[in-house]
Amino acid sequence: MNTSASTNTNRLIPLAIISGAAIITTGFMSETIHLPFLVNILLSLGLGWLAPQKGWILALVQAVSILVIYLIIKQTGMLVAKQADVADFTTYLSIFPTLAGSYMGAFLKRAMS
Repeated sequence: MNTSASTNTNRLIPLAIISGAAIITTGFMSETIHLPFLVNILLSLGLGWLAPQKGWILALVQAVSILVIYLIIKQTGMLVAKQADVADFTTYLSIFPTLAGSYMGAFLKRAMS
């Protein structure tokens, strides 16, 4: 077992949670779906780049944090969405760009090294 890869992954879990919060915040503040999906792809690509061996774990943590933070914000009313439909749509579909972006980041990192 590669302990350095798992240690690196454990260190990046807070970053995955923070990036999930940034994606949700962007979804709530945006009036269109383009910006939240762009932010999602870029942050997920960065997570895959940082942990090419175990990036899928970070992508799953990010996807779960997106859903959990969305539910917390929705239930507490901490943030009011500019367009409620956009916030809902980008949240429910955010799992796919998260997994794809993480995979592409890991692929690019391996291809460039």
